[in-house]
This record gives sequence, C-alpha cells and structure tokens, in this order.
Amino acid sequence: MKAEIKELLLEKYTKKELARLRYLYLCLLHEVSKFILLYVVFSLLHMGNEYLAAIAVLLSIRNFSGGIHLDTYWGCFLFTFFFLFGAIAASRTIQLAPAIQNAVLLAGALILFVTGPVTSDNRPELTKRQHRIYMSLGSAVTFLYFILFLCEETFTFRNLFFWVIVFQILQLIAAKIYKKGDHHEKNSTEGTRITL
Repeated sequence: MKAEIKELLLEKYTKKELARLRYLYLCLLHEVSKFILLYVVFSLLHMGNEYLAAIAVLLSIRNFSGGIHLDTYWGCFLFTFFFLFGAIAASRTIQLAPAIQNAVLLAGALILFVTGPVTSDNRPELTKRQHRIYMSLGSAVTFLYFILFLCEETFTFRNLFFWVIVFQILQLIAAKIYKKGDHHEKNSTEGTRITL
C-alpha cells in the first residue's frame, strides 16, 4: 500500500516537490504539537492566557526577524518554554515606567532593523530584496507596538508584551553574535542553529 501511494505521488510530483511537502508537513506537525503541549504546561502553571498573549506577540515579530534555531524538537521546545516563562515571570515582577518602556521599544525597532533577520539553516538563503523586506517588516511591527504603547499607557498584558519584545530582541542579538559575522559581509542569511 505504501509503495502504491509513493508511485501515485511520484506520477504527480517530482522528488524535490515531495521532499518540500514532507518538510512542510513535519514543520506544521512539530509546531502545532509544541503549541498544544506548551499550552497544556502553561495552563497547569496557571499561565495559559499569558502564554497565548505572549505567543501572539512573539510570532508577530519573530516571523520577520528570526532568531536562535535549535536542531531538535525537544531543544526547541525547552528553549521556547524558558523564553516564554522568562518573559511571563519578568512581566509579573518587573514593572518599568511607561516612558522607559516606550524608549526601549523604539530602540528595539532600530535594533531589529540592524540585526534582523537571522534565519534557519533549513530554509533557503534570502535574497537581498527579501532580506530588506523582512528586516523592514520586523522593525515596522515593533514600531507599531511602540505606537500602541505611546497611545495607551494601560491595557491588558502591556507589561507582558513589553517583556516578550525585549526577550525577542535579546535573543536576536545573541543569535547575531553567535553567528560571528554580519549578513552583508557573508552575503547570506544562514541561520543560527544550536544542537542540544
């Protein structure tokens, strides 16, 4: 049965296309399973709503800026857990004045413009045009958060949003330093992957 399915697929798709479909399937499977598992863990820690808010903010920036990528499922899971747990814990314990948060977010938008994106080794190299687009979008999203923070001094999860963005910027800087080279010097956007 398995051989027949493979033959049917090879009639319609090339081996390269099938490899891409398999990669996409595995990425979706891994990301959805990590999302659900993390939600369960954070819910058990009475942080479920904060987890959902944090992941929404993180994805809105990380999709354009990239960052540290790990080679294993569990390595990625643990990194994501500690990243989000750290941001949630910081949001519960450290409250900076709105003016300081605004200044940090503005600086963060500039840092993302300079450092991003840091992509995964598993993805094709970005062209210079794609690099500029992702760099601009990552900065623009962060700048929109800055505008939100400037216009609204109090809103639900404000402090959490702030710390998620700060943690994302810090890990992006770490990823850039780990690479030991600038995108433009290498003329590539190889990812920062760490094997656990």
